[in-house]
Amino acid sequence: MTGPTAEAEVTRGDRFIRTAVEILGETGRTDFTVQEVVARSKTSLRAFYQHFSSKDELLLALFDRTIEQSAHTWRAEINGLNSTSALKLVIDRLSQQPESSTQDSLNRALSLYNQHLAETRPREYARVLSPLHQLIRDIVGQGITEGIFNPGLDVGATAAIIMQTMVGAQRLHWLGSELNGTPIDAGQLYDFASRALGIRDTEDETATPTLAELFAQIGMRPVTHEGEFAMTMPVSPHVVNTSGALQGGLIATLVDVAGGQFGLDYLQPDTTMTTADLFVRYLRPIRQGSALAVPRMLRTGRRAMVMQIDIYGDGGAELAATATVNFAIINGPTPTSGLRADG
Repeated sequence: MTGPTAEAEVTRGDRFIRTAVEILGETGRTDFTVQEVVARSKTSLRAFYQHFSSKDELLLALFDRTIEQSAHTWRAEINGLNSTSALKLVIDRLSQQPESSTQDSLNRALSLYNQHLAETRPREYARVLSPLHQLIRDIVGQGITEGIFNPGLDVGATAAIIMQTMVGAQRLHWLGSELNGTPIDAGQLYDFASRALGIRDTEDETATPTLAELFAQIGMRPVTHEGEFAMTMPVSPHVVNTSGALQGGLIATLVDVAGGQFGLDYLQPDTTMTTADLFVRYLRPIRQGSALAVPRMLRTGRRAMVMQIDIYGDGGAELAATATVNFAIINGPTPTSGLRADG
């Protein structure tokens, strides 16, 4: 990971940060004191506390600068690359081994202190990591748009998991040597990440997928919208029509599945439900983001349920379609479980 730029104008706050870098590089330890930083920077305790409230805040500032500069550099490097090449490059940069013992000591100290900051100052630590998270999120989103990554991924959560795995790359390198006899390298990290993102060899997929698997392949999944059940489906090359908008038949399918899942909670024992009729009024195309289907029960009885289902485009920003669905209630085994929203 790129360190703070040496050529930057040195303010008093910069001096404290650079002194901390020197101490970490020399000792590989984070148990130094504020007094040691003050003495080595030839300033005063009063000056230190004018900039930082504690040693943790000093190290957060160091992390902040390092992450921001690294993410900015890597974003420029991946410009124009496809998603898999961009992912490889970022993993390579984060897994890059130190060129000197000083850099190795610095990397070890910062890597080990990550856990402390995550536990004691989670909100500030998350803010510091946000440029890296956004970079990886953009790569994942690009991969879905290119049709390479699984469109059913929760982009934000997936990016966070991949990021945390990458951030621990140095620690994984050391642990691999101790546990397996050989270090864990960037290639192994990329293989792990690519499988998590749904990149598979074509020969791996031979069995006929189930209906649930087909829905998962196009990214149809339950979510929570304003505390209520809803379903979403991302716009990707697999699901658009010739004009680049989400295909109307798939919007109707999203409506039908959302209504069917929503209605399960209203069924009496030994009954099930089937679609009797469905009417969709299309208001505007959905060309980006995702479609969000939000069901609302209009009336329910012993023999039928009637729902209104609104479909929002661009992740819920505008109403794109509205539907009315009539479900017939019939005798049969009551489904024991349906899809559950993941938030």
